[in-house]
Order: sequence, then structure tokens, then C-alpha cells
Amino acid sequence: MKNAARDLGLLDEGSFFVASTPGMQKIKAKIELLAKVDVPVLISGESGSGREAVARLIHRLSNRARHKFGKVNCAALNGELLEQELFGRSNRSTAPDKLGVLPVCDGGTILLQEITHVHTQIQAQLLEMLQDHPFGTAHRTALDVRILASTTTAEYSAIQNRLRDDFYDRLSAFTIHLPPLRERRDELRILVAHFMDRLSRRYRISPRSFLDNLWRAVEEHAWPGNLRELEIFVQRYLVMGDEHAAMDELASKPHLLRPSISTLSSDAPARGDASGLKSLVRNIKGETEKAAITRILEKTRWNRKEAARFLGISYRGLLYKIEQYELSPPPPEMNRKAIGKIITTIQVRS
Repeated sequence: MKNAARDLGLLDEGSFFVASTPGMQKIKAKIELLAKVDVPVLISGESGSGREAVARLIHRLSNRARHKFGKVNCAALNGELLEQELFGRSNRSTAPDKLGVLPVCDGGTILLQEITHVHTQIQAQLLEMLQDHPFGTAHRTALDVRILASTTTAEYSAIQNRLRDDFYDRLSAFTIHLPPLRERRDELRILVAHFMDRLSRRYRISPRSFLDNLWRAVEEHAWPGNLRELEIFVQRYLVMGDEHAAMDELASKPHLLRPSISTLSSDAPARGDASGLKSLVRNIKGETEKAAITRILEKTRWNRKEAARFLGISYRGLLYKIEQYELSPPPPEMNRKAIGKIITTIQVRS
């Protein structure tokens, strides 16, 4: 844990960004590069994976850091209310004027959460800003706000289908995809230590330690809720202090499948080859996960929603895994009548 302080970047409002693995360090390097250039960025990732933290880090490292950072959940508001929230309201019957989030963040950055829920009319207004055209409001003649957007949609083709082509092209020129927590297992101890430290200071409770059995349960859990689920788990364990209850809680939820010894290849690397061993373990985990997902999909006859519920992961998470492992449903089977007709035809012709 000596490098925890170096790997953990604290942001405002309790946000943080961890980059202790090679994959996350690459993402951090990309963030640092994009922060210096005033371009829109599309951030994707499962719910609870830390998309807002990425946006806050981009803002903090940019030349807009001294100005405001704002966020709007586009999925929580309908078209008219979202427009008022973004651009403000004036001269609307007897309702008082309201300064929108965009004017408030003038000179700063705004994060549009769940961007695929934005109405096409509002997309057109946002596109004007992205194209550097003057944008008028009742309060200002022009706005200078950097737009960042986030989505839980796993596939960029699905995102494109829900946005105007010109708006999508502007927005998706630079993208960052956050992997789920189950693919960042090397960071679990740093994350748990951070949550335990922050929450213990908030509630003025002495931090609690994790014994080996509890650590094993934490490391084997799938964490479908990602960082948010992990924080709630640490919070519950800190307050209640019941290790057995904590383990029972994890045991009742989806966990990662452990490969059996029989899956080990005879070509396994020698004991001294640490990098080869890590690569082997990663491959085994991937093949085991692929086999488990394939089995459940076959069991549910490729009903993806039912399979996601059975696996204890989100629907989008399952779609991501299907794409990652290049899985596809089997061709539709011909019914017996159709087969019988074909056989009869062949016999007649012969």
C-alpha cells in the first residue's frame, strides 16, 4: 500500500480517481492529454464506474479549473425542463427568471450525464456551441463552456443511433471508456482503504480491518454496481462491524467463477516466469467467464435480459461481454416438418 497515495487522485466533492494498473494509467494519461485541449469528450462506462470522476479530473487539469464545474442528469428531465435547466428561463408567464447551468458555468465545464436522453432540438442547440457559433441568452450574448458527456450505453453504435449524426460526430471525436470494477481487481485494496479512511472520518468511527476470509470474499465478488456498490459495502461493514454478515452479504450475490485445475494447460510457464503466469491466469479467467456466459445464454435461449439477471450483471454489461468475447446466437433450427419436407423432396428427386 506504499504507492496508494501516488495512485489515488482526490478530487472535489468526495470524487477520486485511481490509476494503479497499466490499463487505468493509460486512461489517466489520455485524460491528462485531453485536459490540455479544449475539445468535447464522450465518457462511457457502466453505472458506478467513475465517469463523473473522469470529467472532474479533466476539468481540474484544464485551464478552466478556476471556473465552475456543473453537471446535469439528462435522463432525469424531460425536454422542456432539461432545456430550462441548461439554458435558463426568462419571460415565461409568471414564473421567475432562472439562470441555467450553462450560463453559470461560463468559462468552465459542464458534464451532460446520460447524453443519449437529450432531445434532438436541444442537441441542435448544443451543437451550435460545439461549432463555436455565438450562442445567445437573455443574460449573455455568448457562452464559453466546455462540454463533456457521459453514457452507460456500452456500444458506440447504439449511442450514435440515439443522437443526431452531426452532434454525435462532434461529441465522439475523443472518447474515454472506463472498465468495470471486475476488470480492475488489482485496485480493490486501494479503493477499500480509501473508502474506509474517508467514511471512518465522516462517522468518527475507528477504521475496521479486513481479515483474510473477508478479503477473499471481496476479491471473488463480481461487483456489478462497481465503485458505488463497493463504497456502500465498506460503509455497512464499518458501521455494523459484523464480518460474518458482510461475508454472507457477498455470498448471496454474484461472484466470479474460479477456474478448476483441469483447465490449466500442460504448456503452463515455469514457476519463475511471473509475467507468463499472470498472463495465463488472465487467459483462464477470460475463458472461464466466456464459457459461463455462453452456458447461461444457451440456457435462456439467448434471452439477454434473462441471462443478465441470472448472471447478476447489468443488461449493458452483458452486451459488452458478448461483444468482447465475440459471441453470437446459433442459427435458427429448422423444425421437424421443414426437415421432413426436405428429406421427402430429396428422396423424390433421387
